Amino acid sequence: MKKQYSYWKVSALVVLTFLFSIHTTNAQSCTDPTVSDTDGPGTVCEGSTATLTATHDGEDVNWYDAETGGNLLGTGSPFVTSELSSTSSFWAESVNNGSGTPQTGGGRVAPTNTSSSAVVDVTSPWGLAFDANQGFTINSVDVYLASNTPGDLTVQLKDNGLNILDEITVAAPAGNPSVPVQFAVALDFFVPAGTDYNLVASVSPVMVREFSSGHPGFPYPIGTVGTINGGTINDNDTNSGLYYFFYNWTVTPGEVCTSDRVEEVVTVTPAPDAPTGDTMQTFTAGETLADLDVTGTDLTWYSDDMGANEIPDDTPLVDGTTYYVSQTVGGCEGDLLAITVSLVLGTEDATLAGLSFSPNPVTSNLQLSNEVAIKQLTVYSILGQELVVQSPNSTNVSIDLSILSAGSYFISVATETGATSIKILKE
Repeated sequence: MKKQYSYWKVSALVVLTFLFSIHTTNAQSCTDPTVSDTDGPGTVCEGSTATLTATHDGEDVNWYDAETGGNLLGTGSPFVTSELSSTSSFWAESVNNGSGTPQTGGGRVAPTNTSSSAVVDVTSPWGLAFDANQGFTINSVDVYLASNTPGDLTVQLKDNGLNILDEITVAAPAGNPSVPVQFAVALDFFVPAGTDYNLVASVSPVMVREFSSGHPGFPYPIGTVGTINGGTINDNDTNSGLYYFFYNWTVTPGEVCTSDRVEEVVTVTPAPDAPTGDTMQTFTAGETLADLDVTGTDLTWYSDDMGANEIPDDTPLVDGTTYYVSQTVGGCEGDLLAITVSLVLGTEDATLAGLSFSPNPVTSNLQLSNEVAIKQLTVYSILGQELVVQSPNSTNVSIDLSILSAGSYFISVATETGATSIKILKE
């Protein structure tokens, strides 16, 4: 009899051990990855982007602006930042998504009105009550910001005993009360299978929430993993007919495993000032950009105020034209200085005082007339390239420009004793 008892005792222990093994095996749906290294440019110029990479053994990598919590800035390696204005830190976090396939569109996908409010301290927190029919991770939710100023948003996940299971505070940007701004909040909150969870905001900027008359009504499915059952404030499920804040739940069935975050610092070098010089300058015939009075380092000239069309410094100056110049210091290019030039006729240039030309804009032939014979015509592109050369030696000249593409051109007009430049538009 004693042996029989021992047999059943041992058998029960084996069964319990087996069941525990099954439970723990099912619970562990992924392995924590690691980030072994990050890399970036080190230093960039103000207003530039930075390309960052991470060496990791996970399925993907997320980039944040804080060591914990913070805002999700992007994913993948390489990752390109936004334009940077100051030295910034970026944190790489490797992710394994378990066995589940991410699902989007949980809850209400988006609001249909602009009714909004911030969480009120005396009734905080505000949010939604939901059930989980299996374990899943809330990857992110969308909120719709209606405040003209930025503000902190603290999101909490609470169980049915109102214990805080996870919490994150993010800096939300400014929104718009008339056209609320959609803002994705990265959470990565794991929810075990269970009932009566709360996803709530304990502190918030002004965000859209819908009264019962503004939405079809609960419940709303969270993909295949759970159901949103109602609104909740003050941790007691009051105002259950309101839909508070959290739209477009993106979830992954099974646990999401993440690495520790690794920092990559990008140092931003301030852009230099624009070079200095008078914004209105005069020139004589035959002078070029290099003859203008500008003080700066490593000057670059442009024909447009956006700095898109670079032109060489031997570009002939054209009366009434505005040119743009920057300087580069320490590898960083600064703002543009605009210089408008006007022609001053010298004694030798008097031979061109009566120069006339038409039509402008021109489609094919340009007619030029001058009291003194025109010895040479040279057509330049706006980038300073020599395109057409003609030596008419006549007071009335016709030059065929039909071969040129539409755009702006400079024409150098020279007599025996003087020269000038004109600007024409080819249609």
